[in-house]
Amino acid sequence: MMEFLTFLIMLIFHIIFNHNNMKMYFIFLNLLMIIPIFMISINFNYSWMLLYKWFGLDMMSFSLILLSILIICLMYMVSLNVKSKSFFSFNLLLLLMFLILSFYSMNYFIFYIFFEMSLIPTFILIMGWGYQPERLNASMFMLLYTLFSSLPLMILIFYIFYEFNSLSYLILLNLNLNFNNFNEIILYFFMFFSFLVKLPVFMFHMWLPKAHVEAPVSGSMILAGIMLKLGGYGIIRFMYIILNYCLKFNYLFLLLSLLGMMILSCLCLRQFDLKVLVAYSSVVHMGMMLMGLMSLTNFGLMGSFLMMIGHGLCSSALFFMVNLMYERSHSRNLLINKGMIMFLPSLMMFWFMFCVCNMSSPPSLNLLSELLISNVLLNWSLNILLILIITMFLSCIYSLYLFSYCSHGMNNNLINKIYEIKINDYLVLIIHYIPLNLLFLKMDLFM
Repeated sequence: MMEFLTFLIMLIFHIIFNHNNMKMYFIFLNLLMIIPIFMISINFNYSWMLLYKWFGLDMMSFSLILLSILIICLMYMVSLNVKSKSFFSFNLLLLLMFLILSFYSMNYFIFYIFFEMSLIPTFILIMGWGYQPERLNASMFMLLYTLFSSLPLMILIFYIFYEFNSLSYLILLNLNLNFNNFNEIILYFFMFFSFLVKLPVFMFHMWLPKAHVEAPVSGSMILAGIMLKLGGYGIIRFMYIILNYCLKFNYLFLLLSLLGMMILSCLCLRQFDLKVLVAYSSVVHMGMMLMGLMSLTNFGLMGSFLMMIGHGLCSSALFFMVNLMYERSHSRNLLINKGMIMFLPSLMMFWFMFCVCNMSSPPSLNLLSELLISNVLLNWSLNILLILIITMFLSCIYSLYLFSYCSHGMNNNLINKIYEIKINDYLVLIIHYIPLNLLFLKMDLFM
């Protein structure tokens, strides 16, 4: 794994010392080349591998690192005409390095450091390449929300080291810690608070729609594709060391997620801004993912992990398609972008395919993950059956509402000429679509 990190550092130096315009293509091709080499460098078993000091991979980290590299490659593909290319490339590679290091670490404190450091390139991305003047407000909002929620976690990490003399995953996993000096529910809440804001779970989600609306398309893709997954990954890693507290208090967040999914699905049905609708649907999916994790079962963990991967690909593609519409009509309003099947029939086919993936139709990863999570939840309690049915039904409805409004209806008179969609854009959509719908053939990897 160290050779990949060295390769990334060399690419960053290449950007700093070399100022030609072919650089974006060069870096994009190099990152594409990394993917197959990285895939053949691991043995597909379920123990830790590629160990080095505080670093190591298991299958979960491997999949999320692979997703990070893929999404960053796609961000290069959609940002070939961006201003100040050198700084943009530098920013993306820095972000990729922080993400890889946070997924690759086996030490809670090192994970925490890179988890926080990945905020800085995202902040710069929204601040530097966002659209509206409110981007200053939105990026500060995101930064302060996340930093405020992270401070209690840092204190707890120091306390764990003081008590148990180790922060290694493998050592602490076997201890099932007891903290006698703390109030139980406060400790449990502060341990997860940072990750719940990052996910974000309902009630801590207000920064997400703001950040998405102000971010450039590449910012939205990385936020939806990877940054939200850091929260889920952190919960998985930290949940194992306080299992006895999780058994007592997990039902609180399970019920909060259920309520949040229902309220936000209703909220999606009255949105007119395409980007806000897709952002809220992200929060709904992450609520479902959190419910799977909070069930403390193997099936729930597998379902949540598959939902992280599936949502990362699907949501990223939806944000990219919203940007394609925005570039052509200069508006994200549903009422202006309706009836597009007249102008862009092929794009509307992709809208349909990704909207049905968003509502978990076969053969997408989202379907498999929702089946696993629903099984686990109904096994936990049959009393939530009605709310679960209503929530899933509403999430189907807003996906169909999004597609049918964009595609059908009377087209707007203000739009009579639209420039067509490039092959490059279709390629980006196909690269999102293939793993999202063909990975289910290789489910034995995840099971």
